[in-house]
Amino acid sequence: MKKTVLILAGGKSQRFQSEPLQGLRGRGALPHNKCLITLKNKPLILHVIDNLSGVADEIIVVARDEQQGQEQIRDKIPDKVFLVFDSLKGFGPLAGVISGLERASFPYSLVIGCDMPFVNEYVVEFLFEIAERGNYDAVVPRWENGMLEPLHAVYKKEPTLRAIKDAIKQGDKRIFTSLSQLKNVNFVPVNKIREIDSDLKTFQNINTPEELEKCLN
Repeated sequence: MKKTVLILAGGKSQRFQSEPLQGLRGRGALPHNKCLITLKNKPLILHVIDNLSGVADEIIVVARDEQQGQEQIRDKIPDKVFLVFDSLKGFGPLAGVISGLERASFPYSLVIGCDMPFVNEYVVEFLFEIAERGNYDAVVPRWENGMLEPLHAVYKKEPTLRAIKDAIKQGDKRIFTSLSQLKNVNFVPVNKIREIDSDLKTFQNINTPEELEKCLN
C-alpha cells in the first residue's frame, strides 16, 4: 500500500513569543511559524519530514496561506515535498486536513502536526498496517483516559473528506466532530503503541518554551 503523510504547518508560535526561558536566551527572535522553531539546529518540520521519509510515498506540507508557504517554508523543506495551502479560513487544523487530503494521491494518509519532532516511523507503519488490514475509515490512538490523538492518526481519504465537508457546512471546526461521523474507526490503545515506542515520545509535541527547553536538555 502506498502512503501519504500530511504535515500541518499552519500554526503560529504565539505561545513562544513571550519572554524566552533561560535555556532559550541567545537564540535570537523566535520565528512566528511554529514549524520553523529549531530543535538541535533543525526546524521542527524537518524533524518530522526526516523521521517519516522512509515510510511515506509522498509527503505533503499544508501551510495556512501562500505567503507563509512560499516565503517562509518552501526553501526550508526538500524539493520532493509537496506544498499546499489552506483553502478555508477560520477552520483551524480542519482546513489543513481537507486541503491536504484533496491533494493526496493515495487512499490512506497520516495526518500529523509539525510540532511532533519525535514521531516514530515504526509506530506510523503500525497505524497504516491496521488501516489497510481492516479497511478502516480511520485509525486513531487512544489513551487510557479516553483522550484521542487525532493529529497523529491515519485517515482514509474519501470518507474523511465527506465527514469534514459535512462538518464545515454546519460551521463546526472541531476535528472530533468529523471523526465522530466516520463509521469504521479503530481506536488503538496506546499500550499497543508502547510495545513499539516504550516512552511514547512519538506523541510528544512542542507548544511552549518550557517544552522546547526540556527537549534541549
